[in-house]
Amino acid sequence: MSTKKPEPRQIIDESPKRHPYGAKVGIILDVGDELGFNGEACLLVDDKSIVRISPLQDESQLGRQQPQKLDVYVEGFATAAEAEQKGLKLSLALLWEAVSRKHPLRLDYHTPRPCMVYDRTQESGSGCMATASATVVMNSSKMVELVNQIFSANIDVDEKLLVSMELFASARLETTERARFVGLVSSLEPLAQSEAYENAELKELVDSFVAQLDKTTSIPDEIKSSLNGRINGLKKESISQAIRRLVKEHFPENPDAVSTVKEAYDIRSKILHQGAFDADLAQKSNEIEDIIRQIYSRILKLELYVWPNQ
Repeated sequence: MSTKKPEPRQIIDESPKRHPYGAKVGIILDVGDELGFNGEACLLVDDKSIVRISPLQDESQLGRQQPQKLDVYVEGFATAAEAEQKGLKLSLALLWEAVSRKHPLRLDYHTPRPCMVYDRTQESGSGCMATASATVVMNSSKMVELVNQIFSANIDVDEKLLVSMELFASARLETTERARFVGLVSSLEPLAQSEAYENAELKELVDSFVAQLDKTTSIPDEIKSSLNGRINGLKKESISQAIRRLVKEHFPENPDAVSTVKEAYDIRSKILHQGAFDADLAQKSNEIEDIIRQIYSRILKLELYVWPNQ
């Protein structure tokens, strides 16, 4: 007679030392923006992980005029490496939820990566040693559905995509239009990889220029070193060209998207290098935001959330 195997959550809850590791991701929401959970909640995700959300403010602060801070935990892993990988996926899931629902979110961390690994059986450290048994299961939230899209998909976390989405999701928390616009446009850079020009004559011309520079005795070595790098950079496309190519690859049917991004990147450069200001930054931010959201959707092969009556 076969014995039914216990659920992973039951094993983790009853024998925490068998799967002691977890990962924590801190998030900050905009003023007045809430996820719909009163107090601590446990998300019922499809892959049997234990995912907990714990507000850092008490309920008396929910009417506050300040950003809401929460810690999100994913628990129940045999090794620290497993916990870290799942923590990165949780970071991606939270960012995707913010991108899809079009609400700002900032990852709150002071470590090299956005998730912090901990051993929940230890009394010291992060202080997040509770198990899921005392939490409330929430399985009808839209947030849970969007987090599940990432958790249930066969997706390897691309660190450059993670950085891009982090810049994008936090841009709307900036207090000025210029800072918000620069953040949105800058979120494209981690996704755009400059490719070398496949032109032998160009390579030969650049190498010849570098050789002539090396022979010059009147130019100081530190200037030569700087020029050498910039000259060799001519062998590959600029970052602005790489961004335009990225957008064209994702929107082959929409040349307007390419021109919109080109204009936005030019304005960003003028803001950063000339201190310029554009009167239509709010409108241009909305336009570039919609394009970048679509790029994320196509990279992840997931549909963006559509608000009712939209």
